[in-house]
Amino acid sequence: MAKARALLASVILAGGLTVALGAAPAEAATLRNVYYYDWDCHRVGNLGISSGWWTSYTCNPEHGYWFLYA
Repeated sequence: MAKARALLASVILAGGLTVALGAAPAEAATLRNVYYYDWDCHRVGNLGISSGWWTSYTCNPEHGYWFLYA
């Protein structure tokens, strides 16, 4: 019985670790740069899409600057 519990615990731990490591990188948006102007942030965001660097982006205003996340 103790061997069965140890085996079950290791299978559950390995399964959870596989799910956690496999899912995170595909969904994460990364800060790419900071800009003074909205138009400049969108210009580089669109350049990244057309160049194949990323598939989508957002420009978020914070404290008078524009933060490009992709």
